[in-house]
Amino acid sequence: MAGKNRNSVAQLNRLLPIPIELENHAGDNEISHVTNVLVGDHHIVGDTSGYVVWTIKVTLNDSAFSSIILYKRYSDIEKFRTNLVQAHPRENIPNLPPKDAFSVSRMLKSENWLEERRRGLQWFLTSILLNPRYSEEIKDFLLK
Repeated sequence: MAGKNRNSVAQLNRLLPIPIELENHAGDNEISHVTNVLVGDHHIVGDTSGYVVWTIKVTLNDSAFSSIILYKRYSDIEKFRTNLVQAHPRENIPNLPPKDAFSVSRMLKSENWLEERRRGLQWFLTSILLNPRYSEEIKDFLLK
């Protein structure tokens, strides 16, 4: 039986492509340089008491083929800002757009509510992620 399994695995390995392995040539303590940030669409998770997840595209080294797509809640970005303020108490860290409760009725009453929040998040993340001074906090935010 063991020989039969080995033959099956060998046949499967011949059919499947070799998996791509990513290598970090920059070293463990460095990340690539962030060159662009785009806060895109939002996704509503759950029902009327759900929450919003934002799609964030981070481009590294000005390469169209070197991007990271993140899905973050407002609270994730808020924690990121808190970490920045704690790590850099003398810096003037920009504010986030105001936090208020998400509800479907609010969304229906104010068509621009999510767009205003998206623009505020876009401004905040661009201001921070393009600043190499915050590289350690940026690395944590991108990789968690």
